[in-house]
Amino acid sequence: MARGTQYLLLILTMTWTVQGHAQPSRAFCVFDVAGASGYVYNTLKTYRREMLQVGENLQMKPYTDEDRARGDFEAGRCDLVAVTDMGARHYNRFTGSISAIGAVPRYEDLKVLLQILASPRVGDKMDGNGYQILGVAPMGAAYLFVNDRSIDTVEDLRGKRITVFEGHYDAWHMVEYVGAIPVPAKISNFAGIFNSGQADISYVPAAAYEVLEMAKGMGVKGGIVRFPVGQVTIQLVARQGAFDAAFVQKSRKAMSRLYNESMRLVRQYEDAVPQSRWVDVPQKAKLEYQEMLREVRIDLDGNETEIGRLAAQVYDDDMMTILRKVRCYTNPGGKECSSPDRE
Repeated sequence: MARGTQYLLLILTMTWTVQGHAQPSRAFCVFDVAGASGYVYNTLKTYRREMLQVGENLQMKPYTDEDRARGDFEAGRCDLVAVTDMGARHYNRFTGSISAIGAVPRYEDLKVLLQILASPRVGDKMDGNGYQILGVAPMGAAYLFVNDRSIDTVEDLRGKRITVFEGHYDAWHMVEYVGAIPVPAKISNFAGIFNSGQADISYVPAAAYEVLEMAKGMGVKGGIVRFPVGQVTIQLVARQGAFDAAFVQKSRKAMSRLYNESMRLVRQYEDAVPQSRWVDVPQKAKLEYQEMLREVRIDLDGNETEIGRLAAQVYDDDMMTILRKVRCYTNPGGKECSSPDRE
């Protein structure tokens, strides 16, 4: 065979090989309030690289509006979408219940929970209603941003105006339960509501202090109450069957492995908040908060108010039981672990 012919066959073989292994791209829509410069978007770049190694080429597209990201996903313009747990509640009650008020008080609890969610044993709970959750990663604990540092007990919340995210019925119920006033808000406008003085309190991760300039709403008297009222997570959602079962499990494992990287960034934002802005509450007040939040969750069972009924539909019973078991695993001396009315 002539040298030229051999060379031509080699080129054709290489071309066929490359084309045979070409990875068609999938649209990966990512919500991050800071867009492509945000820590969620950049953390998920690590996930994208790992998924590329297992055969999925995910083309990331940033969104600063979660509703728009969800809209594009539901319209078929995204094969995979990254949304907060609040956004995920539209697709899966099980993982949507992670943000239940006060249900995951410590990062240690969240780490244990994410390991559970990566296990095939709960895979059936991550699927349903035509959608699948392909993994969960931390965004940081939600703290109370207040415009008055003297607000550090449950009783101090009475009469205060607190932003409540659209569809966060359990938070709305909690606000009314303590005698405070709910102020409807969205992820796109809650910071403006707080910063303009239309609300006294807002609950978000510490990153909002820098990213959304929430020091403006605090004024000279405000601060951040160092007591987590919940955990905010980022969750990946796909249509059921859009990815094969092997990839789905690899995706869930990969997301759980993002815990350390995600927490490094979360801690950076928390550490960047000036110490003078943190409000440390007495241990007695912490116990009051914990018990109040537990009572709020339990009160939803059988609550006949409109908000109570809506909130009760948010929580998944299996997840609430898992969360209680996780809390009692990391804190076995907790009052709820021996309480007859435990979740």
